[in-house]
Amino acid sequence: MSVLETERLLLRPLTEADASQRYAGWLNDPEVNQYLETRHSLQTVDSCREFIRQCNADPGSHLLGVFLKGSGQHIGNVKVGFINALYEHGQISLFIGEKTCWGQGFSSELVREVSRYAFANLGLNRLEAGCYEDNLASLRVFLKCGYTVEGFLREQVTLNGKRMGVFWLGVLKHEYN
Repeated sequence: MSVLETERLLLRPLTEADASQRYAGWLNDPEVNQYLETRHSLQTVDSCREFIRQCNADPGSHLLGVFLKGSGQHIGNVKVGFINALYEHGQISLFIGEKTCWGQGFSSELVREVSRYAFANLGLNRLEAGCYEDNLASLRVFLKCGYTVEGFLREQVTLNGKRMGVFWLGVLKHEYN
């Protein structure tokens, strides 16, 4: 996968060299990781390196770091994974770990670009995403980017001891503009 560029961001494949203490710190921060499955275990620089290794070795996964264009600062990740080449679909997931970058529209910017890339360059016809029912910021991002809520999985996960549902969203290539 090549480098993708938006107005304010550079998205490029992550390497093991990108695994830093700051990156691991995001994954251990309860405010950052509350909707990430990584919250269930302590993350280290080594576990981040291993995750990057696994993703990069998997032809059904494209893991990109999200970097600010001006400074080159790593602020989060986005992944198109669970790619099924036969049926031409995959799943998109993301997080912005750098809290100073929250609320500035970076997630919408990167979802638009990665979705465009997945349809134009990965040969996908369908992209899917999930988000916890109280993660309204993510829900808004995907809806703003043209995704449609296709289902709601009741009591799918547990967060802070509470059963919670998950919205399941999708977008088709011919719907995407």
